[in-house]
Amino acid sequence: MKKCLNRNTLKYIAIIAMLLDHIAMLLFTKNSNIALYSTFRFIGRLTAPIMCYFIAEGFYYTHSRKKYGERLALFAVISQFAYTFAHHKTILTSNLFTDLNVIYTLFIGFLVLVCYEKISNPILKWTSTVLLIMLSGMGDWGIIAPVFILVFYAFRDNIQAKLICFTLASGFEVLSDIIFMISKHRPWYGEIWQAGIFLIIPLLLMYNGKKGKSSAFNKWFFYIFYPLHLLVLGLIEIYV
Repeated sequence: MKKCLNRNTLKYIAIIAMLLDHIAMLLFTKNSNIALYSTFRFIGRLTAPIMCYFIAEGFYYTHSRKKYGERLALFAVISQFAYTFAHHKTILTSNLFTDLNVIYTLFIGFLVLVCYEKISNPILKWTSTVLLIMLSGMGDWGIIAPVFILVFYAFRDNIQAKLICFTLASGFEVLSDIIFMISKHRPWYGEIWQAGIFLIIPLLLMYNGKKGKSSAFNKWFFYIFYPLHLLVLGLIEIYV
């Protein structure tokens, strides 16, 4: 497979996928076109795995892991207000502190890698890792995103092992959603769009490992776009 995608290209694919996903989730109603809704959400499953991949890559390549972690933590806090507003129509709710955004989850994944790298005692290392993964359950893409991040980092030099572990984790995630739908006496295929998570596999196989054009815009765009688009969609949902 031709390796024609660089880091910037993958990030912009993730941003477009995220926008489509959130348009469907926040603006489509129960009477919306189910095919269009499912298509948007299917494509939207790309975003989190791509971001998890680049958290692992960023952790490996960054010149300052401390600054990298601080940046994630800062934007997790900033984004929380927009995330809460978009999902709950207000920020004056306890959900501001209990229903957390995906950058929070990515930050937890960053801390998982810190434990993986810095703690030598295996019992302490894996206990800390499990506790952090459980703590991520408060966030969007909780539990599964830190697992993806750890898989992408631990097997960064072994593409076969990386994709096998990712596929197993993703398969478990999709199967869990199907079981949940059945347990609620709803059609098992109601959230089959979750399988869009596997779309990242061909994209990773086409990734050439290059950064693409370096610029402040490319570096900061995702961090700015994430809370901004949530705020705009929240306003549209309320007033349009």
